[in-house]
Amino acid sequence: MMKRPLAAAVLAAAFWVTGCSVDLPWGDGSVSVDEDGVSVGNGDGEVSVDSEGNPAVSVDGDGSLTIASADGTVTEDCEGRTVNVTANAGEVVLNGSCERVNVLGSDMTVHVGSAETINVVGADNTVHHATGEPSIIDVGTGNEISAGGDAQA
Repeated sequence: MMKRPLAAAVLAAAFWVTGCSVDLPWGDGSVSVDEDGVSVGNGDGEVSVDSEGNPAVSVDGDGSLTIASADGTVTEDCEGRTVNVTANAGEVVLNGSCERVNVLGSDMTVHVGSAETINVVGADNTVHHATGEPSIIDVGTGNEISAGGDAQA
């Protein structure tokens, strides 16, 4: 089975310069390449890496969204999912309605449209929710969780 990921990587490298995407021949997978990075996905999930090879955003098999790098600002739509932000010193904007937002890191600024639950673990994180009154669990020091922010509900 190692041939499939290797084949996807070869296809990604081949299309790097042109900014193309291609559907993979086995199932519902696709590879998309542009100057910002590479994205490979199928019906079970998706993973993307930035132009320096750092993992940025992945959709897990259960549909949850994981943001593992927030160099600059990462903007995603919640689409009712659980979102895991595991990064340091970045900014994340989560538009729409999230089921649960888990922030694990430090010096993060996270803007949430709305969420049923917001969990924050770490230090010096700022989390804003545009609407609603989410259940909040704050385990850490110097975290600020409040209404407001730049996300669209």
